[in-house]
Amino acid sequence: MYVLTSFLSVVDIQVAAKSFPVLYSQSMNTVLRQELQRFNTLLSKVRGSLQELGKALKGLVVMSADLESIFSAMFINRLPDSWANVSYPSLKPLSGYVTELLERLNFFTGWLSNGNPVCYPMPHFFFVQAFMTGALQNYARKYTLPIDTVEFDFAFFWEEPTDKPEDGVHTCGLYLEGARMGKPGEGDDQAVQLEESLAKVEI
Repeated sequence: MYVLTSFLSVVDIQVAAKSFPVLYSQSMNTVLRQELQRFNTLLSKVRGSLQELGKALKGLVVMSADLESIFSAMFINRLPDSWANVSYPSLKPLSGYVTELLERLNFFTGWLSNGNPVCYPMPHFFFVQAFMTGALQNYARKYTLPIDTVEFDFAFFWEEPTDKPEDGVHTCGLYLEGARMGKPGEGDDQAVQLEESLAKVEI
């Protein structure tokens, strides 16, 4: 429990605001700060409840009904309801949830340390719609177009790109069900296309 709480430290929003100020030309800064605020709310809840639960197990504080429900949920590897109320949607057991939470935190920590990433894992966002709107806003503002006239177009890559695009964003982390991405063909047919899924094969 101590090891987990040591990783769940909240982000200083004021520091993030200085490094990623609200800019007309870069809507992703606003998306980042909104995401960090949501994660801070979640981390404060998780960290605080774990610390209180540790004290309750030592007999230093009274084991309240909320703490008992958290302990019971942890005992059966289920996400506590009090955490789920301030969390992103997840159907994973607690062990998988914690692993995914740390992956999300690593992504946003890297964003803070190294600047805007080349590729954005869409499942890591609390509110994916804000990220998509931010991508549209960046394009619309760059070319002075009404945002309601801008829509998404997609190009698929077999290998993860290493350079940022001139326009738009690279995304990753989405999963297909009932289909698969086929490798690009030879010669002129270099497009990555959807193909039938392979029988009895999980990807």
